[in-house]
Amino acid sequence: MLERLNILIAARPRTAEAWLARMARPGAGAREQAGLIAWLEADPDHLRQYEQAKADQAALEPLRSAFAGDLAALRRSERKSMTRRPLLASGLAMAAVAAAVVLVPMLKGAEQGRLYEAAPGRITDIALDDGSRVTLDAGSAIRVNLGDDARRATLERGAAYFEVAHNTARPFQVAVGDRRVIVTGTRFVTALTGDGAQISLLQGRVAVGTRDATAKDALDGALMLSPGERADFQPGKPGIRKMAADVEMATAWRKRRLVFQDAPLSAVVAAVARYSDHPLVLADPALGRTRVTVVLPLEGEDALEDRMAALLPIRIVPDRDGRRLIRAE
Repeated sequence: MLERLNILIAARPRTAEAWLARMARPGAGAREQAGLIAWLEADPDHLRQYEQAKADQAALEPLRSAFAGDLAALRRSERKSMTRRPLLASGLAMAAVAAAVVLVPMLKGAEQGRLYEAAPGRITDIALDDGSRVTLDAGSAIRVNLGDDARRATLERGAAYFEVAHNTARPFQVAVGDRRVIVTGTRFVTALTGDGAQISLLQGRVAVGTRDATAKDALDGALMLSPGERADFQPGKPGIRKMAADVEMATAWRKRRLVFQDAPLSAVVAAVARYSDHPLVLADPALGRTRVTVVLPLEGEDALEDRMAALLPIRIVPDRDGRRLIRAE
């Protein structure tokens, strides 16, 4: 175990945020400085990323001061088990940020909770007992457990839009892939697609931690998101990317249309499949990497996959197993 920890500590950071955290550690010296210089020189964009990470971290400093008093008060009054304190402290930390969101590791063995599913072709609105509201895209599913100290949900598949009721004492946690979103009250949309996972923020301010970050480390060197930005990641792989979010595109399904811009065909097929009565299968996986731009209205007399085939250079062929195979035109 000790050998594995040594390997993890010795591993070189790969992102600007990781380098910033490494250089801030006590004992960082010439070796780390040389590694940072080598990383900066490896890509012309690394310097811009590093400067942006420094600016983001500087923006967090007032937040730490703002919630320091609340955190001390919590430690004096909290009489619950030590294992619950980090979660509650994280909840107060989030109160200092306007509806902050932090990605932290998904915990194993979490409570199962209640399963909510949207039938294929049906967008479903859900009112939770805590006052939060969730809209499930067709064919999507979430599992929800509202506990005394925290509210937990897991996006099992598809896409979901959340309007979280504000409650700093009971943060709302949404597991997406192998990440977890912690919110105290905000509006955001999550999606699991053939192209990975996305979290787009509509309201609030967001701090995004790496997959192995603790609640405290998530704030140290965190990636900050503002409304109109999104976090992208591949479940099971390290790294989270920040980019501009097209909020209208991310929530278009709530307005009865699917919008894709320069998206892989696999992502389009995954979304359309949630509205289909038949399994949709790419006959050639390489076809799924084709980049496409298309707007698909969800309402119409014909099947949605047929509308997709009419607008894209593909054809759909049924097979004997009841599936619909997608081939290049």
